[in-house]
Amino acid sequence: MSFSRIHTPLPALASAMLLALSLLGSAHAATATDPTGDFLATFAGSHASTDLDIVSVSAEYNPATDIFTISSTSAGPIGLTPTGIFVWGVNEGTGLPGFAGNDLPGVLFNQVIVLHPDGTGNIGATALPAGSITVSGNTLTATISGALLPSKGFAKQDYTWNLWPRDSAFASTGFNAISDFAPDNSNILTTAVPEPTTSALMVTGLLLGGLLSRTKKQQG
Repeated sequence: MSFSRIHTPLPALASAMLLALSLLGSAHAATATDPTGDFLATFAGSHASTDLDIVSVSAEYNPATDIFTISSTSAGPIGLTPTGIFVWGVNEGTGLPGFAGNDLPGVLFNQVIVLHPDGTGNIGATALPAGSITVSGNTLTATISGALLPSKGFAKQDYTWNLWPRDSAFASTGFNAISDFAPDNSNILTTAVPEPTTSALMVTGLLLGGLLSRTKKQQG
């Protein structure tokens, strides 16, 4: 056995570890897509309101910070419809089919989050802190403290979500104000961010196992 033969894999191992850890640190939520142009037949607003036509949604939870990040992308730029608002339904464990009477029994929620294109929003009567909502072209993103969304039975990483934009120029409680549901008749799951320490240990263990296996082969 020579020192050089054992030492050779270490630079590659270090590079692999750095790459793996960097990928863990930049994990993104899984995105659910929604068809373009699928305005509800009952929508009383204009189909030119492409900002109210959702094409993708995602929800992420970071247990280390107790922060949710919810994001949607529309077919048009956010704010195109001055009276548009974005309502997220959250199932924290006691969600009910609030739109079952509209043939949408799969949309379950017990809490709603309202986001406005001007960067304001609220959960019930509680306003979201300034800076919580970001608008970037066709994408609207909000970061929300888990303290504002306490569990009603589910672990926070098991919450489910649905987004329905509305044109508030129409009756605020009327179904004809809703332009789209994303997803159409179901909720999306939350993507949980791996805890850094646990993930790093797992990656290190796997890479060290590979190094030992390679060393044994060299010795043989």
